[in-house]
Amino acid sequence: MLFIIDQNGVSHTIPLVDFHTHIGRVKIATTKGSSQRINQPQDILNLYAKLQYELVERINKKPDQYWVTLPKVEEFAQPLFPSVKTIYSVNETKTRGWLVDKIVTFPFNDIFHTQTQPKFIKSNRYVRHQVHTFDNCFRFTPFCRVDPTDSESDQEVLDSIEQGMNGLKLHPLSQGWIKDIVSPETKQILNEAGDLRIPVIFDVPNKGVAADITEITQEARNEQENPVNVVLGHSGFDYDSPEIFECLAEDGMYAETSGMRGKDVEIFFDNLIKLVPNWENKIVFGTDHNYFSVLQAADIITYLFSNTFLNLLNEQEQSVDPICAISNILGGNALNLIPISWNTMEGKTKSRKYRIKLGDFQKIIKKFISNKGKFIKIDLGENVKRNQILQIITFGEKEARLTYSLQEIASGEEVILRSITQEIQKVEFSCTMTPLQIEKITKPTRGDKKIKEEKFKELLFEGTSQD
Repeated sequence: MLFIIDQNGVSHTIPLVDFHTHIGRVKIATTKGSSQRINQPQDILNLYAKLQYELVERINKKPDQYWVTLPKVEEFAQPLFPSVKTIYSVNETKTRGWLVDKIVTFPFNDIFHTQTQPKFIKSNRYVRHQVHTFDNCFRFTPFCRVDPTDSESDQEVLDSIEQGMNGLKLHPLSQGWIKDIVSPETKQILNEAGDLRIPVIFDVPNKGVAADITEITQEARNEQENPVNVVLGHSGFDYDSPEIFECLAEDGMYAETSGMRGKDVEIFFDNLIKLVPNWENKIVFGTDHNYFSVLQAADIITYLFSNTFLNLLNEQEQSVDPICAISNILGGNALNLIPISWNTMEGKTKSRKYRIKLGDFQKIIKKFISNKGKFIKIDLGENVKRNQILQIITFGEKEARLTYSLQEIASGEEVILRSITQEIQKVEFSCTMTPLQIEKITKPTRGDKKIKEEKFKELLFEGTSQD
């Protein structure tokens, strides 16, 4: 979450969602033979720990070039609620990188991907096991990856989504079907995504591939009652061709920013605003870490905070509020695309790190209520949707999911802490500036792990007063 101050001295909080990262190992060729590119969740969080310092340094060094100012670096990047830091108090390394709220991640074209049929079964499982841990599930959102030319690849997509993944990554170049994008196989996998209501991100190396992807996406959309939403990774690495922006003007088409650098950013947004209606709702932020790193990510964000961007909006007579536009680009659009998964993945994993004991869960609940915190307004653009709020303030998932959801978005005075797990089906209580009050407790169905209502109330209100 970015905390900024605009030219009028008004403070804003901006959500940040990274729509393009990888986890795993991939072989790469070098002049000395071959080596491996390795990326783990902590590597991505470390990127954001470095990025927040880079942003503060750039803007504070040349303040006359920007229409925003930033607080001190330790205040610039914070989680939405202080309670999250309380959860992580036992492991300080996990409190890094609070600049980012959600991180979409998926497999590389990795060392496991050819070991099964269809491909990527092991790769998808590896990503799930990395992010479906108590340490990582608070911010990481896993997407699966398949090769649509494999038989039963659509079944692997279905299985992955049922096991808690939230979207799909396709890479025509790496899997060798870049000349066959407009094909029944691609349309079938896009229809599957539509049925499951999940977004699809393609790796897109050029404008010709972007045009093919857009063509087959529109064919799939014409056959689907549900929307088929497709993200063009890297914006096709082409920032000055009308063809890219013609693709973005189509329904269900989005562009992702990873790889843009320096003047490319300015060229891209200049064309975007001129050529694409509703442009502020068509872009998602991404880093593609660790192929790209801090400098590319900083170039995107600092451009949006620059006077150059503000002047461009004025020159094009854009009526959109710049805070709304930036909030959508950096986080809101991605939050609209990513579905919320409540799947418990029961019996589907052998990962020991995944499980959390009920006693530990009780301690976490206790920590949450001991740190009430305050409500913070989130700037998500003009069309604020409930699922956006749920996404940005969802902490954890699977057996230890703890979610703040807004009960009164308009007034901004009341927040509900909801826990949905397999063991504790639903627990709701209001969290306002007054002492906590139990609203509703639905007893769990699994008899061996039931928490009696009176015991749970005692746990919740221990150390607090009751009105």
